[in-house]
Amino acid sequence: MADNAFVKIGTALLKHQVKKLVGDETLEVIGEELADIGGDKLDAWLGERSTQEEIEKAAQSAQSCFREKVTDNDLQQWMVSLPLGNLPKVVEAIDELPSSPNESKLENTLRESIALSWKKLSPEQMDNAIHAFMSCLRSALLPIEKQTLMVIGRSVLRIEEKINQLTRLVEQLKPYSTEIQGESRFGSINVGGNVERSVVIAGNNNVVNYYAAVEANVEKHEPDYWALKHPYPMPPNFTGRIVERATLTHWLKEDSENRLFILRALGGFGKSALSWHWLTHDVDSREWKKVLWWSFYEGDASFEHFIEETLKYLKLEVPQGGRPQVDELLKAMQSQKILLIMDGFERALRAYSSMNAAYQGDEAESPSPAGRGVRGEGENNQLDCVNINAEFFLRGICSLPNIQSKVLMTTRLTPRAVKPRGEFMLGCREVELTSMQPADAVEFFRKQKIKGTHAEIEAACAPYGYHPLSLRILARYIVRDFHNPRNIVVAQTLKIDGDIKAQKHHVMEVAYNSLTEQAQKLLSTIACFRSSVEFKALETIVESKDTLDSDLHDLVDSGLLNFDQKSKKFDLHPIVRRYAYDCLTAPDRTATHNHLREYFATVDVPEQIKSLNDLLPIIELYYHTVMAGSFDEARQLFQDRLRNTLHYHLMFNQVQIELLQLLFTDRKNELLNLNNEDAKAWTLNQLAVAYALSGQPSQAIPLWRQQLSIREKQGMKKGLAIGLGGLASVVLLPIGALVEAERNLYRSIELSHEIESEYDEAVNRQELGHLLSYRGKWNEAEAELSTSQRLAERTLHIQTQSITWAYRALRFLQIARSSQYENQDLVGMFVQMAIGAANRSLKLADETANSIYSYESDFIRTHWLLGAIHRMNNESQLSEKHLDEALLRCRNSNLVNFEANILLDLARLRYEQKNYEEAKSLADEALLITERCGYVLQGADVNLFLAELTLTLDPSPEGRGKARGYAEEALKLATCDGPPYYYKVAYEEAERFLAKLQG
Repeated sequence: MADNAFVKIGTALLKHQVKKLVGDETLEVIGEELADIGGDKLDAWLGERSTQEEIEKAAQSAQSCFREKVTDNDLQQWMVSLPLGNLPKVVEAIDELPSSPNESKLENTLRESIALSWKKLSPEQMDNAIHAFMSCLRSALLPIEKQTLMVIGRSVLRIEEKINQLTRLVEQLKPYSTEIQGESRFGSINVGGNVERSVVIAGNNNVVNYYAAVEANVEKHEPDYWALKHPYPMPPNFTGRIVERATLTHWLKEDSENRLFILRALGGFGKSALSWHWLTHDVDSREWKKVLWWSFYEGDASFEHFIEETLKYLKLEVPQGGRPQVDELLKAMQSQKILLIMDGFERALRAYSSMNAAYQGDEAESPSPAGRGVRGEGENNQLDCVNINAEFFLRGICSLPNIQSKVLMTTRLTPRAVKPRGEFMLGCREVELTSMQPADAVEFFRKQKIKGTHAEIEAACAPYGYHPLSLRILARYIVRDFHNPRNIVVAQTLKIDGDIKAQKHHVMEVAYNSLTEQAQKLLSTIACFRSSVEFKALETIVESKDTLDSDLHDLVDSGLLNFDQKSKKFDLHPIVRRYAYDCLTAPDRTATHNHLREYFATVDVPEQIKSLNDLLPIIELYYHTVMAGSFDEARQLFQDRLRNTLHYHLMFNQVQIELLQLLFTDRKNELLNLNNEDAKAWTLNQLAVAYALSGQPSQAIPLWRQQLSIREKQGMKKGLAIGLGGLASVVLLPIGALVEAERNLYRSIELSHEIESEYDEAVNRQELGHLLSYRGKWNEAEAELSTSQRLAERTLHIQTQSITWAYRALRFLQIARSSQYENQDLVGMFVQMAIGAANRSLKLADETANSIYSYESDFIRTHWLLGAIHRMNNESQLSEKHLDEALLRCRNSNLVNFEANILLDLARLRYEQKNYEEAKSLADEALLITERCGYVLQGADVNLFLAELTLTLDPSPEGRGKARGYAEEALKLATCDGPPYYYKVAYEEAERFLAKLQG
């Protein structure tokens, strides 16, 4: 191994990195103790056997990493086998590296040397290979860099008279802290002293021994006044993670800037276990009296339920609607000291939002934080929160003033909400949880009473990359071996080959195969549950009831099954759940899901549904019906027992999306497992509407088109007319697809007229009038709205009349906006006409609510319009009253499609009141919604306002540049399909604004 290039180059990199991190000035200050970076003491430490072993291990890790990154087998073998470290030019670059200002010479030398010996490589292959080689080395050396810094720290700490030098050392180490944090790794606390009793430097150079403190915390505490809603089934013998626990404690006690701490890692690295152990051992229950632990891995653990239960725990009123509840909680967090732990937050992101998320692995998801397209076409939104209120909650934690509370989040993926432009928001800190330290792995095996030397145990753990879950399963396998129980030699009998990923899978396979056939079947049966399960449920469905107790004990002893004594529930790690589920044959899988259908069919459901939790038995019944392959029965169950409650009462569109997606065999929602064409069309329409109302119009479009295709083939003109009108008005118009929207509306009117459906014709004509108003076709718009009004009056359909009058008010409002640059008398006249039309709309909405049904969207639309119109009429009190009413109703109903317009007019009102700070905040919130949802027309108006506000606040050249950026974006959005199919008023306002800037 000594000739391995990874070792030689790694040692030189190590010296260079330490010098770079500490700095020349500090090294000169402590020169008496260390000479220089290549001096006697540091070289002696690097020459110690234990240090050399660490470097060789790092080299092995780097080599494995390199093989994973570079898929060219020939290149892998060649680069690893070639004595790169002995090539003359490379040796020269290595010798110079410790004193060199950067590593570029080494990289260039490697590139040149390899090119001479391996001429068939392309320049691109060369760059990729060198980048991977150096990147893997740097990552593998990070732990040793920290230990090297500790050598320097020990030397300084022994010199009591050099306190000033110590202070300067701390200051020099700050960039190291920033760099490591930027790379999202533990180690962002500056460390000195010996590695087992390290000293942590807190703010203002206060010295606090957090490491010793967390090591001393061996007593567990779970006070009754804490709300541990989903207790974590902690496996025995939790070991190590001292650095991580100290980091969390430092954050909780000392870090006043970061209210949100994100602990990110792939599956199986122990995020939940670390957080639970830290909470129950290191958090001072006397100081933190209000603590809530919430696991999003549980079946009822939606974000909506999390907010509701947190408010109840805090004994606060639970307002109606998701957004008011978030606002109430954030308000409480400003005035109270609350600690919230949100475990498994990736389940609240779109990447893990499916009903089958419990079986989803890391490798299937590689979302990138790329920006959105204007209309959401092809957008990568997997890092978005499923519920937009969750985004507001996270942003509020980070940005609101005077937040006294703190939030710890564990997740596989970083929510885009806290990293909107590729940089973390102020107030948020993220750390990546990586593998166990080798010494901790040894201690863990010793706690299992496994016999073996330090080196033997490390050798057994290294092939698994010190992956905590894999090591726990490996340890339990060794303990249970019949021939050599608790002897590390058992690990040596396992055939290990391939990369770390394959090895992790291998240990799972070995552990599963070591179980009895009965225990295997039980484990796979438990895997069919999507979350934790009680004993009574298992007792109901398993065949071998007499041996259930012993089988469960056997599984718990194997390390594959977790049991929480407090909640009396069994649970599986997602990785284990997925493996055990995949082990079921197709017939066994169907049979198990049928048993679970029978079980959930007997679970009582409250007569009056008050929350999603009340619906869980029906949801589970639906889920297992789907998984048993009975798709048509499941769809009928959804229509009969879930649709109305979710759509009208609870207004949980995302839950509908997750349930209906199960009826498709592909993630693109193209292959629907239903036999009846009417059922297919109904399902496609329902899913499309749910997507549209949840602010995902780009997802709704292909579903709506599929539905239209079915209706056209069936010759169902009524269904086709309704579908064409719905697609145009609900989806295409908001995203600015004006050509297709208008074409669809004209065809839907033609079909409605052909089948003599005056009601459908009235609805489609009012939507056409609405679209023509945005295009600035005022006369044509009024003609369509007048015809719609006449048809609605003839059919006695009051709600249609209400909407038509609202669209008339919007038409008058847009004419007034267009006229304000030419004729103020006309503006006043059209504003008064708009007020009259909006009041008529509101009266008819009330009449509909009193006689038929209260359509909340009609009230929201009309109150928004009245607020906007009264603002233009300089009636600020009336404006505020109506806008507040609109916003309250909008948020109570989770109807995100109206919210940006309401926020924008509130921002305009604050601007006129010269409350510029609040105006900016409201407009930014509106902009977030329009960008997230791809709302083009609303986005044009929001950008226009931000351009005007920016110029008002900062007329400097820099401010004018920012204002120009907003105006150009507004012009781009208002262009839609290009004149004359454009948002006329906004387009012309953007042109005027840009011309003003130019002048």
